[in-house]
Order: sequence, then C-alpha cells, then structure tokens
Amino acid sequence: MLKKTLIAGMAFLMLSCGNQKKEESDSGTGSLIDNVSNLNKVAKSADKMEELSTKLKKLTPLTNDELKAAVPETLDGLKRKSFSAGGYAVTGLSTIEAEYGDDTKYVKVGIIDGAGESGSAIISLMAMTLSMDKESESNGTVTKTVDVNGIRSITEETKSENSVSSSIKFLYKDRYSVSLDGTGYTLPELESFLKSVKLDELK
Repeated sequence: MLKKTLIAGMAFLMLSCGNQKKEESDSGTGSLIDNVSNLNKVAKSADKMEELSTKLKKLTPLTNDELKAAVPETLDGLKRKSFSAGGYAVTGLSTIEAEYGDDTKYVKVGIIDGAGESGSAIISLMAMTLSMDKESESNGTVTKTVDVNGIRSITEETKSENSVSSSIKFLYKDRYSVSLDGTGYTLPELESFLKSVKLDELK
C-alpha cells in the first residue's frame, strides 16, 4: 500500500512540474522523457523504500539531548546563536534546528529523525525524491541532484546582483533527513560548513 501511494504521489508531482515547464517553454519533450525515466527509477526503488519505512517504524526516536549533540556550538567558525529541539513532538517527530551567524549572513541546520510512524513517512518520501535525477534553473535558482562529499543530495543555489543563498538536503544512515540552508553563502561555502556538523553523533 505504501509503495503504491508513494509512486502515485511522485507521479502526480512530476506531471505537475512537467505541465508547468510546458507553459514556460514550447519544447516539453525533454521534460516528458526525464519524467518517465525518473518514474521508472522511483518504481524500481519502491520496494526498498517500503522495507526502509517498515524498519524505521520500529525504532525509537532520539531524545532532544541526543540530537543536540549533532549541532556544535560553532560551525566552522560561526557561533551558534539559537537552537530548537522537539518542536514537532506532538506529531511524533524528533527534530532539531540550529542557526549560526548573524542576522544578515547565517546558516541553518535542520535534522529530522526518521524513527517512528511520522518520521518514517518523511524519510521514505525524501528517499524517493533523491532517487530521481533532477536539474533545473529558473529565475536565478539552480537545483540539482548530485553527490556532496560522497552523499546523494539535493542542492539549490540562488544568485542575484545583491544576494546569494543556497541549500543542501540529504539522508544520513537511511534514517535522518539533514538540511543546511545558507543566507549570504554560496553552495561551495555551504558545503564547507557541512563538514562541521557532528553527524557521527547520530546513532
């Protein structure tokens, strides 16, 4: 049941994106081919994702203190100015968010534990998204599915004359959804901050 739901959901999303791109461009053939290819990849990985989801549901989410150990007080020289753990406990999610830098130039780190009913659904959907090959550019924003430090990731970078922002999202140990969002930092700069996150603290 989970497999069919995930495939149907991803198919709907890809068709929606394809229709949007077709409105923006008269040549929609390439997008259609990409969508079919990606849907095939999603279907092939669906069994693995269903197995992963079943495994995660049986696990106990980390405590706030255990998650906090993954976000150091400084991130490659940037001081941690705030953090919030367990903000979504009412839904059964175990999460933490930390912010480094100042009000104009900063990096946000977010971690979601995929253990439990709610967390497993998020991780399964993220895994499906990562299974697709994606590359797009629109209004100065470039989005790609690439390897960052050997980890399959979704990256995004937005540049204009006066500003730059970037993000990296990936799965760690097939359990944790990890995201870094940088305001005032390029994608290569954000990648350097990633090395300071203490992912090995996530058991």
